[in-house]
Amino acid sequence: MIKNIDQVIQNLFEGFGPKQQEVLSCRFGLNTGKKITLQKVGDKLGVTRERVRQIQEVSLRKINDKVKSDAGALIEPAVAYLKSQGGIRRDDQFISEIKEKLLSNKDAKHVEPKIRFLLVAAQNPLFHEEDDDMNAFWYTDEDTKKNFFEFVNHNTQALKKKKEASANEVRASFAGLHGFSSPEFLLVSKKFAVNKFGDMGLSEWSHITPSTVRDKAYLVLKREGRPLHFEEIAKLITHYALDNKATHIATVHNELIKDGRFVLVGRGIYALSENGYQSGTVQEVVQRLLKKQGPLHSHQVVQLVNQQRILKTNTILLSLQNKRYFKRLDDGRYQVKQA
Repeated sequence: MIKNIDQVIQNLFEGFGPKQQEVLSCRFGLNTGKKITLQKVGDKLGVTRERVRQIQEVSLRKINDKVKSDAGALIEPAVAYLKSQGGIRRDDQFISEIKEKLLSNKDAKHVEPKIRFLLVAAQNPLFHEEDDDMNAFWYTDEDTKKNFFEFVNHNTQALKKKKEASANEVRASFAGLHGFSSPEFLLVSKKFAVNKFGDMGLSEWSHITPSTVRDKAYLVLKREGRPLHFEEIAKLITHYALDNKATHIATVHNELIKDGRFVLVGRGIYALSENGYQSGTVQEVVQRLLKKQGPLHSHQVVQLVNQQRILKTNTILLSLQNKRYFKRLDDGRYQVKQA
């Protein structure tokens, strides 16, 4: 456990000129907590971004052996911990965990960037920079990294065959592959994400990364598991922070009308078609039920229609009285009138 991380870094900087110290401090956010790009550091120092990159590489090589010695109390346990976690860990998770486990002065300024700097300088464990496909992550060796990429590709292809999947299906898709046994491994890849409700899946799935009002309304209805008025849907989109600003009620209503995933089941009340709700007028709903169930008494019709619609009993009974579409049998039951 390192007692004074600032003193360790200060010792590593001995023998560096002001420009080298400035490059490392800016590139790793040692003084501000925010990493600065090569271009911005170059503009600040009056050199090219390529020159900044060269200074960074040379400086890190210069302190490689010294950091392994001076920060061994951090580096060796960090490597052991990473191995115990499967050899792969997303950068933000790993650095936060190392801070809690291996640092005594957790209140020092910008501790996490300083831990990251020491581990990068030691080149142990190994660090993969963020790119278009992956978040930044740490890994123990090249074989582990190779197996991890195969693991991600396998799961991506398996889940691409589905439009969505339950949490159990996601877990089942990666069980036992290359020893990676936790959903957290998938979140190293930008192809996977977790929505506001903790459901994990492909980032391209609309219920995982909802971008339109329609997708956000769908996610709310799926989450609530019951029909909702469009005004309530709009409020819940805001409540669950699915949008950065308040959602307009009229916009939600317009989008619900246009999308076949939603069925109007009452005055301004919508449900998901995937839950068995079907579109149509009261008359059409009653016709479908009678064709499927056969002749029914009025109270049975009311009961079944209310599983599809939120209506007053008299509204349903009035529809049954339409002799153009329905016939009342001698025993009091109703059936669809044949054309």
